[in-house]
Amino acid sequence: MFIENEQPIEIKIHYKKSGRHYVVYSDEVFDKVGLSSEEKKLYQELNIKARPLTWGLYNDLQETAMVPDNLGNRKWNYKVYKENKLRKIVGSWDATMVDDEGKTVKVPVNPQTIANLSPDIAESILNVYDKMTLIDEDAEKKS
Repeated sequence: MFIENEQPIEIKIHYKKSGRHYVVYSDEVFDKVGLSSEEKKLYQELNIKARPLTWGLYNDLQETAMVPDNLGNRKWNYKVYKENKLRKIVGSWDATMVDDEGKTVKVPVNPQTIANLSPDIAESILNVYDKMTLIDEDAEKKS
């Protein structure tokens, strides 16, 4: 009932660069897409520990997505909601990069690195998170 004691939500995605974009699969579908073992080796993994969605976080995200329009009226902005949600939920990850000296270094989780994610990767993280934290219509009918 109270989420403060919950463990982080573990998200795993598989990705590979394809031109200027990324092909991304959630861990749930990666083995189901029919890739050969050779093709699977071309993909990298990103493991994320995400913060659980609490009532307080949910309300904060809703409130910060309310932005003024040209007339000064507050309107809900989905883009702002998604950006803030991604920044707030990603607690840690195992992302690495090669620095200027050729060494592999961990990429810190901060607003700048999250803002620099490929849209394909960012959307996949949000989609997997939502599947894991929000009840869908089928599950709601069963409860």
